[in-house]
Amino acid sequence: MLTARWLHKFALLSAANLGSAAYAEGAITLAGWGGTWNEAYKTGITDPFTEKTGISVVLDEWDGSLARVRAMVEAGAVSYDLVSIEAPQLEMGCDEGLFLPLPASVTAQAPHYLPGTLHDCGIASDTWATVLVYDGTKLTNGPKSWADFWDVKAFPGKRGLGGQALYTLENALLADGVAPSDIYTVLATPEGVDRAFAKLDEIKPHVVWWSSSSTALQNLDAGEVVMTDMYNGRVTFDNENNGKDYRIVWEAGFLYGTDLWALVADAPNPEGAAAFLEFFAVPENQAGFPRLYGYGTGDARVYDHLTEAQRSRLPTSPDVIGYGASYNDAFWAENLESLEQRFKVWQSQ
Repeated sequence: MLTARWLHKFALLSAANLGSAAYAEGAITLAGWGGTWNEAYKTGITDPFTEKTGISVVLDEWDGSLARVRAMVEAGAVSYDLVSIEAPQLEMGCDEGLFLPLPASVTAQAPHYLPGTLHDCGIASDTWATVLVYDGTKLTNGPKSWADFWDVKAFPGKRGLGGQALYTLENALLADGVAPSDIYTVLATPEGVDRAFAKLDEIKPHVVWWSSSSTALQNLDAGEVVMTDMYNGRVTFDNENNGKDYRIVWEAGFLYGTDLWALVADAPNPEGAAAFLEFFAVPENQAGFPRLYGYGTGDARVYDHLTEAQRSRLPTSPDVIGYGASYNDAFWAENLESLEQRFKVWQSQ
């Protein structure tokens, strides 16, 4: 629950004239996901924001760790104004008072947003999916399902998987025949969690674990793995900009999630950050990112500002959404720490 301290700070912030040229004083620092994500965000969003407002933006790269935000706030040494953070961590951080509420003008847009993409403390920076991917130049007859991903006899070679419980347990259950829409009904039980880890036992000797999407795609490109799980936007960016032939197997099933821009408590330039949020909440401005990258946004009106080709590569497009389901943020907010701890112990054995 938001404390009186944070609500008072927000009241002071809201009282300011967010359109004032005064906000051109000093840069704001945004923490994004790095690599091609940051490149597309700079071109599509932050450069136009600076051009319109005169507020310069430092677009940093971070690992999405809520513990990092918590340490900054507790030490009184916050260096980020806004962070793009995954929805479960946003939920926990908002409850702890690590993030401030959004400006009222932004939350007023809620009727236009997809479920889970607008929160009291966050607005979707992007919507994405974790998908099964293989290199079409190396496999002429690629996998069609997550069961194929697990089938090392039919498809010999190493597999790439993210080295964490979040997203990986879901993939294991997809491989075990659970429909995307039923994943969290299964994971909500101790037997379901055991089932996911048992499925991971089967493939563990054949896995190359990755901790960054850049490494995962480098492994795929080099042939170190024959297939991998991956975030869809990274894949389409390399296909469109670097001439790759990475194939996304949408029909295998996938889950999609949301990262959200959150205003960090005690941020060095909260007024400038609030001005960015108001700029970003305009659908035409928000469309600058999905025009360049295969991730969607929260506001359904954004799709009116995209071409058919740009819409078709998004996980929320009508062509593929039927193969997917959304990550359950409430489940992960409650179970993230315990399941990540169990995963690390399992991984080390």
